[in-house]
Amino acid sequence: MVWNATSPGALSSGTPIPPGFAPDGEVIERSRQRSSELYRLDPARSGSPRVLTSTALKEHQQPMERLMGVARSGMEALFSQVRDAGYVVLLADAHGVVVDFISNPTIDRELRHAGLWLGSCWTEDNEGTCAVALANLEKRAITVHQSEHFRMPNKKLTCSAVPIFAPDGTPLAVLDASALESPDDRRSQHLVLQMVKSFARMAEDANFLNAFEGHCVLRLGRRRDLLEVAPGGLAALDETGHVVAINQTLLHELGHMAYLAIGRPMDELLDLRFEQVLSAMQHPGDPLSTRLLHTGERCYAIVRAPRRGTTRTFPAPARSAGAAARPGHDPAGGAQALYRLAGEDTTMLANVQHAMRVLDKGLAVLLRGESGSGKEAFAKAMHEASARGNQPFVAINCAAIPETLIESELFGYKDGAFTGARSKGARGKVLQAHGGTLFLDEIGDMPLALQTRLLRVLAEGEVTPLGAEQAVPVDVQLVCATHRNLREMVDRGEFRLDLYYRLNSVTLTLPPLRERTDRVQLMQSLLAEASLQIHGRQVPISAEASDWLLRYDWPGNIRQLRNALRAALALSGGTLIEPEHLPAEILEGVGTNSGLLPPPRLLSIHREESTDGARASPVSAVQATSSGAQAHHGERDRLLAALQACHWNVTEAAQTLGICRATVYRYMQKWNIVSPNRRGA
Repeated sequence: MVWNATSPGALSSGTPIPPGFAPDGEVIERSRQRSSELYRLDPARSGSPRVLTSTALKEHQQPMERLMGVARSGMEALFSQVRDAGYVVLLADAHGVVVDFISNPTIDRELRHAGLWLGSCWTEDNEGTCAVALANLEKRAITVHQSEHFRMPNKKLTCSAVPIFAPDGTPLAVLDASALESPDDRRSQHLVLQMVKSFARMAEDANFLNAFEGHCVLRLGRRRDLLEVAPGGLAALDETGHVVAINQTLLHELGHMAYLAIGRPMDELLDLRFEQVLSAMQHPGDPLSTRLLHTGERCYAIVRAPRRGTTRTFPAPARSAGAAARPGHDPAGGAQALYRLAGEDTTMLANVQHAMRVLDKGLAVLLRGESGSGKEAFAKAMHEASARGNQPFVAINCAAIPETLIESELFGYKDGAFTGARSKGARGKVLQAHGGTLFLDEIGDMPLALQTRLLRVLAEGEVTPLGAEQAVPVDVQLVCATHRNLREMVDRGEFRLDLYYRLNSVTLTLPPLRERTDRVQLMQSLLAEASLQIHGRQVPISAEASDWLLRYDWPGNIRQLRNALRAALALSGGTLIEPEHLPAEILEGVGTNSGLLPPPRLLSIHREESTDGARASPVSAVQATSSGAQAHHGERDRLLAALQACHWNVTEAAQTLGICRATVYRYMQKWNIVSPNRRGA
């Protein structure tokens, strides 16, 4: 599934319009600009589109055989409806190469001359603005009509194209209906585009069902009588009742809640028990009445049982079905994890597209971004999406390890290499990552001497542990991250120029939270995720609290937002989150920047006085109106809630409460609060 679904309500004036939502006119205008300024194409260039040789065409057809098989009947049905109007039906792959087509043989000569032919290449860098290229690039249905084409020879064509996605959300193909001649009015193509959309969804769903033939699949729809024939939502379940994949239709239905469904029990998505699904497998075709839990909307489901002969074993129906354990791995994985991180932000979506293109190409990737912007999560998602995904992902923070230890941490050492070394030596992070991905965070803090050793490892593909004489071959995908400007560090002599060029083969810049265009959706998703983890259900947030969150500039980015939401959920007690449940630093920061006064605080712990005794916070309304014993009881509960929300990290709890660490420790001792990590020590 592609995690960049957008909605009109998410856009405001002045906000860049993300792929998949902009009106056709804006998409086409952007494409024409790229054709002219980026690709330097000549609109007057004559000649037909490039056509591949039969050998080259087979290389594109081979990976598409499964989809071509399930799409062919739909292509034939579509062609039967548009044939009399002079249309040809094309199926192109994600590279814009036509791998299958159906046409009227009487006009084959004209079609071949126009490039509406098997093996023709419809890419923006070759043909400029055209429907197949835009459907691939923008991941959306689109019509390019007559003069909207960039190249003069194509301006007589009208083309309506719709993308088809693989079950993991990556672009797979484009279904297109094109005609040599058509009415001048662009609106005449609306019906054709709707038909192409319908048959593209059918092909996509058939491919989904094929891919998950060993799974139980739920087909969802609002019309009981159309469940078997109309394209609808699909959810594939494993033998424990967990959702392993959903199709495009259900993705758009769920919106920002979509990624939360993957890997979770199906009864968190639908008002339906897995036991009912198992029973329905014995009676295929009988609809079940249910509803989507996040909206409460009524719908119907039919169950397709796994194909016989597959290796998965589904339990027989029983009177009582216990809660299945969640699998130990993330079934979303790969591209889904990257798109989940991108959300609906235009810059992040571009980063994901670039990352997908360079996967498994042997290129080092440099991630730039502020602290907390998600660099390590992005690196790990890239790893999971690559061919190395089942191999180790090893991360090391170059700024967190003392300079005297970082060399042995990275490259390992033999036994007895230095005083205090382990008797059996250590492999080091580089060798631990062999076959997988090595993530070097804060690479700008690596000492110059270590930079030289790292460069040698990258150049020679082998590492020599400290104290060893023999080099050990190593194969790693290198991803580095920094919040610093490495180019400026090179100019100051703080970073090696040759290593800089080795590391920045591909540079991706992750935007800070305050600059993301999808802040609202991102906050909703993180709140929904944290609500389920802490309270096991969705916890609402007031409009006022949301407003405070949106006004804050988030110097700690996504990490800070996640911690703030967890703290607010704990302090709210699982009821409506109000401004007073938000961390003090947010209320004070927003109040300072906007002139607003923070709301009354529920927490009544005093701020720790500074060393000169000049600063102390006022006592809150709760403390002022409660007896001493009652106030202390409430204060203890709130401190405990903050510590639990921050996983007993005292520094984060102190920041959440707006007090210093010493005060937290003092009150923990006063109220006999002991971290579970220290009990029994």
